[in-house]
Amino acid sequence: MRILSRVFWYGLAVLFLVEAWLWDKSVALGEWIAARLPFAAFKTGLARLIDRLPPLAVLPIFILPMIVILPFKIAALWLIGHGRFLLGGCAFAGAKLAGVGVAAFLFDLTRDKLLSMPWFARLYLRVMRWRAWAHALIDPFKAKIRDAVAPFRARIRAGLVRLRGKGAFGRKLAALRARLRRRLS
Repeated sequence: MRILSRVFWYGLAVLFLVEAWLWDKSVALGEWIAARLPFAAFKTGLARLIDRLPPLAVLPIFILPMIVILPFKIAALWLIGHGRFLLGGCAFAGAKLAGVGVAAFLFDLTRDKLLSMPWFARLYLRVMRWRAWAHALIDPFKAKIRDAVAPFRARIRAGLVRLRGKGAFGRKLAALRARLRRRLS
């Protein structure tokens, strides 16, 4: 029974960290998209609207995207239930990413107003404590996996370095890696 309990808590911690990772990446992706679209005026206008609203009126703005995305998730589950696993999985993943992305964007705009409500501030602190707990539980395993994979990554890197100067494929691979590094930095 104790093993099942540990498996449950580790699974819950992993699930929580996946959600937190999705949230963090969605914020970064949203900022990247917002930087490339003429989005500044909309964001400024929305921020001004939020500043004028009382905290309790801001809460629906934060919750609304989750409600809007729910029918798409249900439709995706329906597709999966009717044997369309790939389409349903893609629809569910798309709805999940869109929902988390929009919620992360809106939370960034509404954070101060939401945290001014004592019950929301307590809930936020509890979620942050859960996140710290999940990291404390999972990070040692991630480090072990990273250490175990390190020799394989080093061999792959060495092979890519050898390929870099050899032929058209090596040059294209080097150009692609350089381009990715520039975009990520």
